[in-house]
Amino acid sequence: MTRLVWTSLLGTCMVLPFLQSYEQERPQNGAAPQRSTAMGVYSREQWMRGRDVYAGQCAGCHPAVTHVGPIFTTSWAGKRLSDLFGFIRERMPKNDPGSLSEEEYVDVITYLLRLNGMPVGLEELPADSATLSRIRIDSSRVAPPARPDGR
Repeated sequence: MTRLVWTSLLGTCMVLPFLQSYEQERPQNGAAPQRSTAMGVYSREQWMRGRDVYAGQCAGCHPAVTHVGPIFTTSWAGKRLSDLFGFIRERMPKNDPGSLSEEEYVDVITYLLRLNGMPVGLEELPADSATLSRIRIDSSRVAPPARPDGR
């Protein structure tokens, strides 16, 4: 009997984190399913393109290290990727806001996600506002921040 209790308790402890994760990602009030950046929402190739765009368009005014860790988390944790996309597109580059392509802005976002330890996935993050609005920035389950070269 004791073995059955311990087995049940162990099974519950193993399944509980998955149920909590499902509850956080489950649609509310008939809304579209929501994903998080902790699920790997961009590809390696995409963040590497973003690194190159950042180096050419952004690094002259603010180094990548200014967007890492608590600075990024305080501003963006829990918000939607569409919020970050809109913020960057409306304000950057400082000398010519809105001058990059939609894909370049999304690539830069993936670079920032990479710098902040968000995992790489298999597919590219699309430059689609509807998709970006369904992905929230989750820095609670991430690896340590990457170096500016993304490693």
